[in-house]
Amino acid sequence: MKYLVPDYYPYFHCKISQCRTACCTGWPVSFSMSEYFRLLGVECSAPIRRKLDIALHLTDHPTKDDYAMLLHSYDGSCPLRLSDGRCGLQADAGESALPAVCRLYPRGIRKGECSCANSCEAVVELLARAEPIRFVSLDLDIDYPSDTRVHFFENAGREMEIRLWLIRFIQDRRFSLGHRLFIMGTALKSMDEALSDKDGKRIEELLNEPYQIAPQPLKGNALPIVQRLFELMRSDSIEHYTGIALDRFSAEKDIGEKAADARLMQAEPNWESWFENLLVNHMFFSQFPFQDRPVSLQDETYALYAVYAMLKFLTVWAGSGDKEQTADAIAALFRLVDHTAFDRYAVPVLHKIGADPRILLTI
Repeated sequence: MKYLVPDYYPYFHCKISQCRTACCTGWPVSFSMSEYFRLLGVECSAPIRRKLDIALHLTDHPTKDDYAMLLHSYDGSCPLRLSDGRCGLQADAGESALPAVCRLYPRGIRKGECSCANSCEAVVELLARAEPIRFVSLDLDIDYPSDTRVHFFENAGREMEIRLWLIRFIQDRRFSLGHRLFIMGTALKSMDEALSDKDGKRIEELLNEPYQIAPQPLKGNALPIVQRLFELMRSDSIEHYTGIALDRFSAEKDIGEKAADARLMQAEPNWESWFENLLVNHMFFSQFPFQDRPVSLQDETYALYAVYAMLKFLTVWAGSGDKEQTADAIAALFRLVDHTAFDRYAVPVLHKIGADPRILLTI
């Protein structure tokens, strides 16, 4: 079957034992009811069976899709992970014994499209390149069911066209990345109005005519706003890097942004191209702005602004100038962004702070 995929997709491979932070470490891993009972009966050796039985437990409020959880060891690792980094269940019983989440991650399969989440360090490293992401059609032999999405939005039957149209703004390198996000947000506002009015002619005009708008520099200091975002949106997945970033920002905030940015420049001189690719990949993976939650398109836009600002803040203030450590911090952040209802809660937090989300683009 044909799938639209980012051009890096054929080159993605799991790093297995070479992964610095395993995907089963430090964050919740859930299983459906059917997967839970299948795991209870999977054929494996007695030592692996004992570990598997200990590793599975029911959620507090089991549902068909979220029935059981992985019970991590005291150090946050999966009890089935071997000392060499491999999965004990896969090594013992083969890949087919794995639950779907373990076989699939970090891939996200939707109807007619497939991509990988930025929460995987291997994906983050693939995107650290100067070339922009392109999208290609590939024949993929995938035996996983596509996500079933609940729609809360108007898309005039042109969802994919609109999504790729918005991505093109982010890839317009005539402007800084913050300005591109601002231009994209303005374009999306016009599209939202046309969609709400069911104005097919206006939708067509927006998709096919050059969108002329000069970037508008905003005034304001984004750093205290992003600091509060991290303080209010604490997460186990980024707690380590959040602590480093907040402590260092408090101690060094008077040194100036350019001096602080030097750590990011040392880790990756072409950081803006890297961040562009990360944001484009996130937009495609999450199906921005048409995510499956009842969030307005404007709030989806502001949540994307927050992703950009938090990405910049974390890599600057938690960074050490090392590219691998920077990639690890980025993957940790996207564990929060891509695998929670981040878009639903980011804007209410900004309202609580009393901040104009557009100021986030000045970071």
